[in-house]
Amino acid sequence: MNRIKLTICILAVMACATASAETYEEYLRSQMTEYQNYLSKMDREFSDFLKQQWVEYKGQKPETLYDQPKPVKIPVAEPVKVPEPIKLIPKTEPKTEPVVNSQPTGKVEPKPAPVVKQKPVKTEKPQTPAKTPETPKIAAPVAPTAPVVVAPVVPNAKITPDTTEPKEPQPYVAPEPVPYTAPDSLDKNKAALSFYGVQYSIPYDMDITADVPKPVSSASIAKWWETVASADYKKTVSYLQSAAKKNSLGDWGYVLLLERFTAKLKGNAPEQKMLVWFLLNKSGFDAKLGYTKAGTTKVMVPCDSGLYGVSFYTFNGQKYYVINTFQQKDSSDSLYTYKGSYPDADKKIALKKMSPPKLNFSGFSRDLKFKYGDKDYGFKAIANKYDMAFYNSFPQADLNVYTSAGKPDWISQTIIPALKEDLKGRSLTDSVNFLLKFVQTAFAYETDNQQFGREKFFFAEETIYYPYSDCEDRSILFAYLVKTLLNRDVIMLNFPNHVATAVDMGDNTQGAFLSYKGKKYTVADPTYINATIGMVMPQFKNVNPEIEETGA
Repeated sequence: MNRIKLTICILAVMACATASAETYEEYLRSQMTEYQNYLSKMDREFSDFLKQQWVEYKGQKPETLYDQPKPVKIPVAEPVKVPEPIKLIPKTEPKTEPVVNSQPTGKVEPKPAPVVKQKPVKTEKPQTPAKTPETPKIAAPVAPTAPVVVAPVVPNAKITPDTTEPKEPQPYVAPEPVPYTAPDSLDKNKAALSFYGVQYSIPYDMDITADVPKPVSSASIAKWWETVASADYKKTVSYLQSAAKKNSLGDWGYVLLLERFTAKLKGNAPEQKMLVWFLLNKSGFDAKLGYTKAGTTKVMVPCDSGLYGVSFYTFNGQKYYVINTFQQKDSSDSLYTYKGSYPDADKKIALKKMSPPKLNFSGFSRDLKFKYGDKDYGFKAIANKYDMAFYNSFPQADLNVYTSAGKPDWISQTIIPALKEDLKGRSLTDSVNFLLKFVQTAFAYETDNQQFGREKFFFAEETIYYPYSDCEDRSILFAYLVKTLLNRDVIMLNFPNHVATAVDMGDNTQGAFLSYKGKKYTVADPTYINATIGMVMPQFKNVNPEIEETGA
């Protein structure tokens, strides 16, 4: 009898436990259902919002940093024992242009023909995209017809980045590729993508490859959003975000990854940009979509830096820049777009204080030679071609984007040790002059327009790779070297159509200087050939420069 009672009690407890477990599982399911319903409601409301007639806005022409072309020929300084004492007065406020909103034309989008309701067609495999090289070609510069720099020390003969992969110099060990591998449990639909030498296998739901009903209009875009939002897009976003974080791609690298992934799925069809827009919003970025009368779609995003040479539109005082990572010819055409943003999508594309991307390694090497005093110096430098290709698609941004960026291991493990050895036993003034002479004469000068046909600022490591550089490129590299090797603060000096630097020399101030935030900074110009610390180009002796902090 006691055994029977005990058995009954155990069964009762087990039944209660089972009922409790079922209740808890049901609770979790109900909570998840509520959350999914919330998301579905948010997407439905956004879709309804998109269905409103979009307004046509005028485009705004790309901004430029320089009013006039930079000089083709740079001056050579006469040697002096003590630089002339000159006090420069920095401009109290940087030059800023008033923000002007994009003006509506007063026209609303034309009403399209009724859209026939139909389910998106599911194809066995994605549409074959237009060919998009995984590493953009880096144009080789054209040699000038005559020397453009007169300097007592002739830099290396023209160095054209070769197309072969040279052996990496010892003892440097090239970093291994860091691919991100998707878990096996993900969907069988995967897009294989080689991204600057890193291999990805990106999972996706076929429904995100849906075509937008034609012609493109707010109604057809809203319908497309509903279709894609109902797909299992979360695994794609999760994978892409994890890959970007693992490989330190940053926000711009994330945009590049989205661009290449969507091009893999949709080629250059209107849906490619629409899918970038969708994924950016689902990743929390404030991305807007617009389309032109010709049916071309454009994605626009705000950034934490100004962009130059890039078309943009301004809404509520915020500039939205057109994403154009494939560097196709763009225009500032009027386009139709909507007011407002997707809920909770409020992030700007962050460009400042970027970490170096972790890409595959393809080596390039060059010999850097210069003369200081009566002695010749030189060492071998290397660069990663994949890094160069990554930065080749980077838009021109504010100067502190480049000065605040982290540096890759291959520069800190090659150039820095060599220069550190050469600086041993030197005074601060002698060390700064040594670094000035290195940057002034180890690299040949040529303007960006001569080398690329457009303005392009270099990250410090790009100056190591390309055969030519101009004033801001040299200033960015010099600032990095002074801060890294000498631990001195550096500010950037923006003169009309010229960039130089100034160094906090403490009690060693001499020659041209300026006061900024309680410190004295001495002018150091990495483009003024043979100039020592404290010397300023003659044409800028009475010019008040704008100050830009490096942000590092």
